[in-house]
Amino acid sequence: MFVALIAVGLPATALVVPAGPSATGATDPCAASEVARTIGSVAKQTGDYLDSHPETNQAVTAALQQPAGSESLGSLASLKGYFERNPKAAGDLQSLAHPLTNLSMQCKLPVTFPQALNLAQAAQGAGGLPGLPPAAGAPPAAGPSAGTQPPAGTQPPAAGGPVRGR
Repeated sequence: MFVALIAVGLPATALVVPAGPSATGATDPCAASEVARTIGSVAKQTGDYLDSHPETNQAVTAALQQPAGSESLGSLASLKGYFERNPKAAGDLQSLAHPLTNLSMQCKLPVTFPQALNLAQAAQGAGGLPGLPPAAGAPPAAGPSAGTQPPAGTQPPAAGGPVRGR
C-alpha cells in the first residue's frame, strides 16, 4: 500500500520541488533526486516491514484491493480499526514514514501521506494514472491512448489542463 502510494506521489512531488543549489553548498534535500531517494528508502523499509508482519501486510493489502468509491470507505474504516487494535503496527509504520513526513514539511511539498494514499487507491480503481503503468491486475485505462477515440463532437482535455469532475 505504502509502496504504491509512494510511487504515485513521486511524480506529483517531483514537479513542485524547488530547483537550484542550496545556500550551504551541501546536497539540497528538496532536490528531486533527494526526494526520490527518500521516497525509495521509505518504500523499501515499509515493504520489508510488511513482509515481516504478515497480519499487517494482509490488512493493508485487503484495503488496497477495494475498489475506489463509496465502498472504499468501509475498507478504510476496517484498516483504521485494525490499526486501533494494533497500535504498535500503526506506530511502526508512522515511524517508517517519518523521513517522508519531515521532507514534506521541510520542502513544503503539497502531497501529504493521506493524500497520496487516496491517489494510490484512485489509481488502482481507475486502472492507473496517466503516464504511469496500470496497477498489477488492473484493467487498462480507457481513452484515446487505449485505442479508442472520444465521442464525436467532444474535445479531449488539453495537455496539462485541469481534470474536470474531480
